[in-house]
Amino acid sequence: MGSSRLRVLITGVAAIAVVTPALPAGSAAAADSHAREGAGQGWFGAWTSAQHHPIPGNEWDGPNWSVDGFANQSVRQVVRISAGGSHVRIRLSNRYGTKPLRVAGATIAKTGPSAEIGPGTLRPLTFGHRLSAAIRPGAEAASDAALLSVSALESLSVTLYFAEPTGPATFHEGALTTTYRATGDRRFDPGTAAFAGETSHSWYYLTGVDVSGGPRRASGTVVAFGDSITDGYGSTPDANNRYPDELAERLVAAGRPVGVVNAGINGNKLLANSPCYGERRQPVPS
Repeated sequence: MGSSRLRVLITGVAAIAVVTPALPAGSAAAADSHAREGAGQGWFGAWTSAQHHPIPGNEWDGPNWSVDGFANQSVRQVVRISAGGSHVRIRLSNRYGTKPLRVAGATIAKTGPSAEIGPGTLRPLTFGHRLSAAIRPGAEAASDAALLSVSALESLSVTLYFAEPTGPATFHEGALTTTYRATGDRRFDPGTAAFAGETSHSWYYLTGVDVSGGPRRASGTVVAFGDSITDGYGSTPDANNRYPDELAERLVAAGRPVGVVNAGINGNKLLANSPCYGERRQPVPS
């Protein structure tokens, strides 16, 4: 966290951390520097997902694509952000990869119905001024800043294209949000036809969306972490009804420009690793 201040509130099996001023960018220093120049403001987390190792689908959680990964496929992932700004960037994780993750290209846009994107909102993303990215095993990368004015509680679609086989995918199983997959490079496809055949309720490689700038820019970020209570298990898919979602809505209604991000993992444990739902939680500094 560097010089950022971290306050942690723990209640039962869930905890809330208040981070000020900004969440870290991951390991891509060059991309972070360029993003800060483009936005002209500090970055704040508007959405996140905690990543864990690939696991097969099961009868409780349904199928997912993490074990096989992707090859010559585009993955369109929908997220609802909790804070607005004039610029956005994404963060990608190869935390559990065994080889470099090669992202052939990425776009971001406001979300339309289903897999559609909002007219006039599609933006290409770059990584250190390049359209593609290579992320070493165990590392993260942040995209450069993209000029896109977004509001709190707005949904965004991030489309990643993987030209080469990725191998097993770092992912978040319990997204409770529909993710779409299509053959070929569909980053700039605005419609639903190509994505109609395959869906999942997990997020893949996408670990964060940050915002910066704007007249009502965020003043901090609340990080909620825990197990299924935080992750939202049992809530209605695509409804954004997890308790961190409800907290974000209350803060927006109160006129408080604070981001809320959900770092929960269903089934996660404090003291022991789980064969299905991630590593144990590490102690948090006071």
